[in-house]
Amino acid sequence: MKKNYNRNPKGSNQWVLRSNQEIQSVIDKHPSWTKKDFRGEGKQNPKKENALLSRKETERPGLKFGHYGKRKASIKEIYKHSTYESIKEYENKQIDEDTFRNRARTKKQRDLSTN
Repeated sequence: MKKNYNRNPKGSNQWVLRSNQEIQSVIDKHPSWTKKDFRGEGKQNPKKENALLSRKETERPGLKFGHYGKRKASIKEIYKHSTYESIKEYENKQIDEDTFRNRARTKKQRDLSTN
């Protein structure tokens, strides 16, 4: 006779899975959040105990998240770390926004390393 190691043979008090529609309604309430924010691992929701979704729920296929990838810094922050010459070139449309952001990012790194 083989022993049955199942401690819960009836399956009572088991977790009920949320449907994709329920999860999508939670996602739609926070359009600027990434998957990590919903799990409590991101920048907009850094506390694990405030997680709205589990990892398995965020990995389900067919869900549409409002934001993917890294967020851009605000333009005020870019101006703060830019040189006078770069600001003039950007305002005169001599360089595009990506070049302006890259110059500000490299200048910010230089400033941090010299201190």
